[in-house]
Amino acid sequence: LGPKAPRACAPIECPRTEPPHLPRARACAWADAMEKSALFDRLSACGQGHVFDHWASLNADERTALDQQVSEIDACMAGGFEALQPALIDAIKKHEEARAGDIECPPTAWVGRADGSDPAAEEKWEKMGLDLVAKGACAACVLAGGMGTRLGSSFPKGMLGDKEAGENFLPSGKSLFQLYSERILTIQRRAQKHAGLEKEPTVWFLVMTGEATHKLITDFFERKAFFGLRQEQVLFFQQGIMPCFAPDGRVLMEKHGRIATSPDGNAGIYPALRRTGVLDKLKAAGVRWVQAFSVDNVLVRVADPVWYGYCEDVGADVVVKTVPKRIWSEAVGVVTLRGGAPGVIEYSEIGDERAQEQHLSGTLKYDAANICLQAYSLDFLCGPAQDYKTLWHIARKDIPTIDGKVPGIKLEGFIFDVFEVAKCFRLLQVDRAAEFSAIKNASDSGKPDTPQTALSSLSRLHRRWLRAAGVKVPEDGAEGQGPVCEVSSLLSYRGEGLEQIATTVDASTDPIVVP
Repeated sequence: LGPKAPRACAPIECPRTEPPHLPRARACAWADAMEKSALFDRLSACGQGHVFDHWASLNADERTALDQQVSEIDACMAGGFEALQPALIDAIKKHEEARAGDIECPPTAWVGRADGSDPAAEEKWEKMGLDLVAKGACAACVLAGGMGTRLGSSFPKGMLGDKEAGENFLPSGKSLFQLYSERILTIQRRAQKHAGLEKEPTVWFLVMTGEATHKLITDFFERKAFFGLRQEQVLFFQQGIMPCFAPDGRVLMEKHGRIATSPDGNAGIYPALRRTGVLDKLKAAGVRWVQAFSVDNVLVRVADPVWYGYCEDVGADVVVKTVPKRIWSEAVGVVTLRGGAPGVIEYSEIGDERAQEQHLSGTLKYDAANICLQAYSLDFLCGPAQDYKTLWHIARKDIPTIDGKVPGIKLEGFIFDVFEVAKCFRLLQVDRAAEFSAIKNASDSGKPDTPQTALSSLSRLHRRWLRAAGVKVPEDGAEGQGPVCEVSSLLSYRGEGLEQIATTVDASTDPIVVP
């Protein structure tokens, strides 16, 4: 966003005393009219005065709610309500002009490898990372604002797997939120042992919620006693909202007293971290690095010490983890340079011809698949990421409104657009089988990336861990099939330390559960 903090709507206050010439009942009506006038004039001047068309029919609570919603949208948008239509016009123009342009691969010198091809480097970075964790210099952020609608669930995605959310997932009955929290606990214990500390260090766990999910998520964590984490180390913060628009640029109304809105996209992390005071807390705590990840990646190495260590070693502003594309036509964005600046080009932009280009070695030229794993220096998050003006993207959707579903436009920001202002940008290539398996669709959808495919990925990885530790697990079938297998995140982070319990594991069962 812009260098200046966005201005909130001027507060509208009812006069403390009514004009002496008006009876009290008429004075209240006068005050209501003044309240509407102050808001109406401002929104009317930017073509949105219809927001208050039904003001007279709203009760006091509904008027207050609408006033608060307007103020929230105003605070989330750099330049306030007045900047909305220009942003929409600019986004539509850029969408219509979208093209790949001049792109090139990131230089080889920018790419580190933590995919098993250089064990010595990984060991060095892991030690550096554990040193950083031991000093309290690390945080991890889960992007958890979305509902599990595409999974057929009415709960936040991070609750998937818990009995409250309905669908069975892991044999242990753990939710994604529990998995991620337990991985942080394991890293804290490892860093404590590594540095010989008396007390466990703290990895701050940041949870980005949305308007529809905030209370559901915070209540869930409280009911689950924060999954063993200390309450004060879990920082919840809510991403912003944007109004939905009609094709003519008018804000759509969900009902008489409420604007139709949608989340501002995963780029909302940057202003929300500042707006909610999280950046100030991290700075005061001495945090240097923040890793951010999508809530739907069951294999994500939360608070990965190798990643922290690599960031420190290269002194980057931003480091993204990537995996090689499966095939040239895989529907995934790739990390590239566009006009010399780092960024991500979507698969729909790159075109078939360019997507199939190869190096002389026969490998794909544009092969660094973006998997929404990015780490930042705190200095970058506090500085350039705040100065950056969000690049809005459009999505044409049917929007539920007071008049039923109508064609409309949503605006959202992409988390990777800010990469272009990083002075030092680096990539860390990792093993897809060990670190990435997304959950995007319902198990019965007939599509890829479901809870069941994620469980299969986790099972294959954990069977591999157990075999390496000496457990006699049957070899996988030709297509990677085998018994369901889950090793507790509290027991092992990346397969380490399992030798000592190998003789106690019964590998003849299905599922194989190692608690």
